[in-house]
Amino acid sequence: MKSNPNRNKLILAFKRAIEATFDDGMWHELGYLTDTIDIIQSHSRLLRSLSWRDPDYGGCILQVLPRILGENLENLKTLENFVGLEKWLTQYDPQLYSELYGGTPISLEEIERASELNNVLELNQHIARIKHSILNDPALAVGSAKELLETVLKTILKKHDTPNPNEDIPQLLKRTQKLLEIDPKKLPGKDVLFRTLNNLGQIVVGVSEIRNLVGTGHGRSQGPQIDTIHAQLIVNATATITTYLLGIWEVQGKP
Repeated sequence: MKSNPNRNKLILAFKRAIEATFDDGMWHELGYLTDTIDIIQSHSRLLRSLSWRDPDYGGCILQVLPRILGENLENLKTLENFVGLEKWLTQYDPQLYSELYGGTPISLEEIERASELNNVLELNQHIARIKHSILNDPALAVGSAKELLETVLKTILKKHDTPNPNEDIPQLLKRTQKLLEIDPKKLPGKDVLFRTLNNLGQIVVGVSEIRNLVGTGHGRSQGPQIDTIHAQLIVNATATITTYLLGIWEVQGKP
C-alpha cells in the first residue's frame, strides 16, 4: 500500500470488502486480533444488521471502522491482511486498488468478451487462472499469460489455416500479422505505428522468454522468482497485444 494512503478512501475500501465477505465469526476474530472487540460488541446495530442483512449494515460498518483502524492507522496492516484487501480490490474494485496501491490492476475484460463472441472457452480458463494467481502465485500468472497469448494467436489462425504444432510464439505472431495484413506503412502516422507495432512484437517475444525464466511450465522447480508488480506488467502487456490482435480480427470481419 502507498506510504500515505487517503484515510477516507481506505475506510471506503475496507467497508466494501468487509460488507461483501464478513460473517459474525470474522467480526469477532478481527476484534480480538486488533483488541477492539469491545467496540464491535458494544455497537447496538452492527452484528444484528449483519445477521438480518438490514439496509443499515453498511452504515454500521462505517461507524466502527475508523475506531478499529485507530487514530494513527495503527491497526492498518492487521486489518489489511485479515480482510485480504489488496486481492479483493484487484478483482472487484480496480479503481480503488489503483488509488491505494498504485500501478494498474490487470484488465482482461475485452478478451473475455472476445472469448464469449468466438466461443473459445480456453481463453476464459487462462483469464481465470491469471486473476486467481496474480497476487498469490505470480509465476503461475506469467505462465498463464503466455498460454493466453498462444491461444489467441492459434484461435485467429485456426479460422483460416491449421497452425503447425511445433511453431513457437514468434512464428505464430508473424503468421498472424501476415494473415491480418497488419502493415503500419499503409496507415496515418506510419513511422510511429511501425515503431509501436515492432515494440508490441518484442512484447510477444518477451512474454515467452520471461515465462521460460520465471513462469510455470516445463516442470521448472527452481530458478528466478517474480513478484506481483512485475507479473502485472507481463499480464497487462499480454492483454494489450492480444486485445489489439482480436480487435483487428473483428474489424476485418472474421469468417
